[in-house]
Amino acid sequence: MEQTMQHPWKKLSKEGTIPNLSPMMVSGKLEGNFLKTLVSMSNAKRVLEVGLFTGCGALTMAEALPADGVVVSCELLPYLQDLARGYLDQSPHGKKVIIKGGPALATIKELAKNGEQFDIIFLDANKDDYFSYFESIMDNNMLSPRGTILMDNALFQGSPYLKEKMRFDGQSTQKFNEFISKNDDVYQVLVPIRDGVLMIRRKVDVEGSV
Repeated sequence: MEQTMQHPWKKLSKEGTIPNLSPMMVSGKLEGNFLKTLVSMSNAKRVLEVGLFTGCGALTMAEALPADGVVVSCELLPYLQDLARGYLDQSPHGKKVIIKGGPALATIKELAKNGEQFDIIFLDANKDDYFSYFESIMDNNMLSPRGTILMDNALFQGSPYLKEKMRFDGQSTQKFNEFISKNDDVYQVLVPIRDGVLMIRRKVDVEGSV
């Protein structure tokens, strides 16, 4: 986290090396601990992360996995792939993180084709593609039984709930939140930490019996 905050993002963007990125995109300590706790509580062994950035979230989740556990993380930008790999390799848990380069949707479809399933799926990338991510994951049975999907930035600095003052870049988040809230097949809870984490589970996995 410290190195992420100190990285010359503005300089690199101005030079054209990377697009405009903010160090605030890092998961951070609070959300990282939240992710780590969920991975631990669910006894997860396989995690899919869509959006790596500098690897903070991926490493935090990897720390809670058993030795044979894995975090498959999708990252579009080669610069971030290399930067995160350098950070991850400094930790003994970094070996549990596999970085998949290229568009996340293509990686998801490739994983689905191979019949892969995940206990925790953390979505933290381009909000415009969340519908496609969710559709591919659910249609291809990529979420393990009793698994959980976590969508980051569900509050998007409050924009999805400002109505008339909604920012343009908050519209995709608002539409996805509304879609999930009206989806009869899933159970959802919005956790108001940092920029909001939307927890999504199959209803069959949360409803008990009598």
